[in-house]
Amino acid sequence: MKKFTVILLILLGQGIVAFGQTVSLEIIDVEVHKINANQNLTIKEFDANEAYERIFDGDGLIRIYLDNNEIKKIEEEIGLSFGRIGTAIYFSKGEPIKIIDTEENFKLKSDQATFDYSKLDKVFEATIYIFDWDLDRNQTMIKGKRNLSEGTCAIFEYEGTIDTAKKLLNKK
Repeated sequence: MKKFTVILLILLGQGIVAFGQTVSLEIIDVEVHKINANQNLTIKEFDANEAYERIFDGDGLIRIYLDNNEIKKIEEEIGLSFGRIGTAIYFSKGEPIKIIDTEENFKLKSDQATFDYSKLDKVFEATIYIFDWDLDRNQTMIKGKRNLSEGTCAIFEYEGTIDTAKKLLNKK
Protein backbone atom coordinates (compact mmCIF):
# COMPACT_ATOMS: atom_id res chain seq x y z
CA MET A 1 0.00 0.00 0.00
CA LYS A 2 1.49 3.33 -1.08
CA LYS A 3 1.33 5.76 1.78
CA PHE A 4 2.10 9.43 1.58
CA THR A 5 2.45 9.86 5.29
CA VAL A 6 1.77 7.71 8.25
CA ILE A 7 2.22 8.92 11.75
CA LEU A 8 2.19 6.19 14.32
CA LEU A 9 2.89 6.74 17.95
CA ILE A 10 2.97 3.81 20.29
CA LEU A 11 3.95 4.27 23.88
CA LEU A 12 4.19 0.69 25.00
CA GLY A 13 5.28 1.30 28.56
CA GLN A 14 2.31 3.59 29.23
CA GLY A 15 -0.30 1.45 27.44
CA ILE A 16 -1.19 4.38 25.16
CA VAL A 17 -1.72 3.88 21.43
CA ALA A 18 -2.44 6.83 19.17
CA PHE A 19 -2.70 6.86 15.38
CA GLY A 20 -2.21 9.97 13.30
CA GLN A 21 -4.05 10.67 10.09
CA THR A 22 -3.25 8.20 7.34
CA VAL A 23 -3.45 9.69 3.90
CA SER A 24 -2.93 7.35 0.99
CA LEU A 25 -3.59 7.13 -2.69
CA GLU A 26 -6.00 4.29 -2.05
CA ILE A 27 -8.07 6.34 0.39
CA ILE A 28 -8.36 9.14 -2.16
CA ASP A 29 -9.28 6.64 -4.89
CA VAL A 30 -12.02 5.18 -2.67
CA GLU A 31 -13.48 8.68 -2.21
CA VAL A 32 -13.27 9.34 -5.97
CA HIS A 33 -15.02 6.02 -6.66
CA LYS A 34 -17.83 7.01 -4.26
CA ILE A 35 -18.26 10.31 -6.10
CA ASN A 36 -18.34 8.63 -9.51
CA ALA A 37 -20.80 5.98 -8.29
CA ASN A 38 -23.18 8.46 -6.62
CA GLN A 39 -26.31 8.53 -8.80
CA ASN A 40 -27.89 11.24 -6.61
CA LEU A 41 -25.50 14.05 -7.49
CA THR A 42 -27.01 17.07 -9.19
CA ILE A 43 -25.22 17.88 -12.45
CA LYS A 44 -25.11 21.41 -13.82
CA GLU A 45 -23.73 21.97 -17.30
CA PHE A 46 -22.31 25.17 -18.74
CA ASP A 47 -21.00 26.18 -22.15
CA ALA A 48 -17.26 26.80 -21.82
CA ASN A 49 -17.40 29.38 -24.62
CA GLU A 50 -19.76 31.50 -22.52
CA ALA A 51 -18.00 30.78 -19.23
CA TYR A 52 -14.61 31.92 -20.55
CA GLU A 53 -16.05 34.54 -22.94
CA ARG A 54 -14.10 33.13 -25.86
CA ILE A 55 -14.73 30.70 -28.67
CA PHE A 56 -13.06 27.32 -28.69
CA ASP A 57 -13.04 25.90 -32.20
CA GLY A 58 -14.21 22.51 -30.93
CA ASP A 59 -16.61 23.96 -28.33
CA GLY A 60 -16.37 23.17 -24.65
CA LEU A 61 -18.38 22.02 -21.69
CA ILE A 62 -18.10 22.44 -17.93
CA ARG A 63 -20.00 20.00 -15.71
CA ILE A 64 -20.31 20.57 -11.99
CA TYR A 65 -21.48 17.69 -9.78
CA LEU A 66 -23.11 18.74 -6.54
CA ASP A 67 -24.26 17.05 -3.36
CA ASN A 68 -26.55 19.46 -1.46
CA ASN A 69 -24.83 22.48 -3.07
CA GLU A 70 -21.35 21.13 -2.18
CA ILE A 71 -19.09 20.66 -5.20
CA LYS A 72 -17.97 17.05 -5.45
CA LYS A 73 -16.54 17.10 -8.98
CA ILE A 74 -15.79 19.50 -11.82
CA GLU A 75 -15.30 18.21 -15.35
CA GLU A 76 -14.08 20.48 -18.09
CA GLU A 77 -13.71 19.43 -21.73
CA ILE A 78 -12.37 21.87 -24.27
CA GLY A 79 -12.42 20.94 -27.95
CA LEU A 80 -9.63 22.35 -30.07
CA SER A 81 -8.67 21.96 -33.71
CA PHE A 82 -5.92 19.47 -32.78
CA GLY A 83 -8.01 17.45 -30.31
CA ARG A 84 -9.35 17.86 -26.80
CA ILE A 85 -8.06 18.80 -23.37
CA GLY A 86 -9.87 17.70 -20.27
CA THR A 87 -9.73 18.23 -16.56
CA ALA A 88 -11.56 16.42 -13.77
CA ILE A 89 -11.24 17.77 -10.23
CA TYR A 90 -12.62 15.77 -7.28
CA PHE A 91 -13.49 17.29 -3.90
CA SER A 92 -13.90 16.09 -0.35
CA LYS A 93 -15.14 18.44 2.37
CA GLY A 94 -14.76 21.40 0.03
CA GLU A 95 -11.11 20.75 -0.84
CA PRO A 96 -9.69 19.23 -4.05
CA ILE A 97 -8.34 15.72 -3.48
CA LYS A 98 -7.57 14.50 -7.00
CA ILE A 99 -7.09 16.07 -10.42
CA ILE A 100 -6.91 14.25 -13.74
CA ASP A 101 -5.59 16.36 -16.62
CA THR A 102 -5.58 14.93 -20.16
CA GLU A 103 -4.69 15.86 -23.72
CA GLU A 104 -6.05 13.91 -26.66
CA ASN A 105 -4.88 14.55 -30.23
CA PHE A 106 -6.29 13.77 -33.64
CA LYS A 107 -3.86 11.79 -35.73
CA LEU A 108 -2.30 13.48 -38.73
CA LYS A 109 -3.31 11.99 -42.05
CA SER A 110 -0.63 10.47 -44.25
CA ASP A 111 -0.16 13.81 -46.04
CA GLN A 112 0.96 15.28 -42.63
CA ALA A 113 -1.04 18.42 -43.43
CA THR A 114 -4.53 17.56 -42.15
CA PHE A 115 -6.02 15.77 -39.18
CA ASP A 116 -8.04 12.57 -39.15
CA TYR A 117 -11.01 13.75 -37.08
CA SER A 118 -12.46 10.25 -36.69
CA LYS A 119 -10.27 9.22 -33.75
CA LEU A 120 -8.69 10.81 -30.70
CA ASP A 121 -5.57 9.35 -29.08
CA LYS A 122 -4.68 10.14 -25.47
CA VAL A 123 -1.13 11.48 -25.55
CA PHE A 124 -0.91 12.87 -22.02
CA GLU A 125 -2.45 12.21 -18.62
CA ALA A 126 -1.46 13.66 -15.28
CA THR A 127 -3.03 12.26 -12.13
CA ILE A 128 -2.51 14.51 -9.14
CA TYR A 129 -3.29 13.25 -5.65
CA ILE A 130 -3.71 16.15 -3.24
CA PHE A 131 -2.95 15.61 0.43
CA ASP A 132 -3.08 19.27 1.48
CA TRP A 133 -4.29 21.88 -1.01
CA ASP A 134 -3.20 24.91 1.00
CA LEU A 135 0.31 23.58 1.69
CA ASP A 136 0.70 22.28 -1.90
CA ARG A 137 1.33 18.72 -0.71
CA ASN A 138 0.62 16.35 -3.56
CA GLN A 139 1.88 13.48 -5.64
CA THR A 140 1.78 13.70 -9.43
CA MET A 141 1.97 10.79 -11.84
CA ILE A 142 2.42 11.60 -15.53
CA LYS A 143 1.91 9.34 -18.53
CA GLY A 144 2.90 10.55 -21.97
CA LYS A 145 3.78 14.06 -23.06
CA ARG A 146 1.82 17.17 -23.89
CA ASN A 147 2.01 17.91 -27.59
CA LEU A 148 -0.04 21.05 -28.08
CA SER A 149 -1.32 22.13 -24.67
CA GLU A 150 0.55 23.87 -21.92
CA GLY A 151 0.83 23.34 -18.21
CA THR A 152 3.17 22.11 -15.53
CA CYS A 153 0.57 20.24 -13.44
CA ALA A 154 1.23 22.52 -10.47
CA ILE A 155 -2.00 22.56 -8.45
CA PHE A 156 -2.26 26.36 -8.53
CA GLU A 157 -2.88 26.07 -12.30
CA TYR A 158 -6.28 24.52 -11.55
CA GLU A 159 -7.49 27.34 -9.28
CA GLY A 160 -8.91 29.14 -12.33
CA THR A 161 -11.10 26.17 -13.22
CA ILE A 162 -12.36 25.95 -9.63
CA ASP A 163 -13.01 29.72 -9.46
CA THR A 164 -14.86 29.63 -12.79
CA ALA A 165 -17.08 26.77 -11.57
CA LYS A 166 -17.92 28.64 -8.37
CA LYS A 167 -18.76 31.81 -10.33
CA LEU A 168 -21.00 29.83 -12.68
CA LEU A 169 -22.89 28.36 -9.73
CA ASN A 170 -23.35 31.80 -8.15
CA LYS A 171 -24.83 33.21 -11.40
CA LYS A 172 -27.73 30.75 -11.43
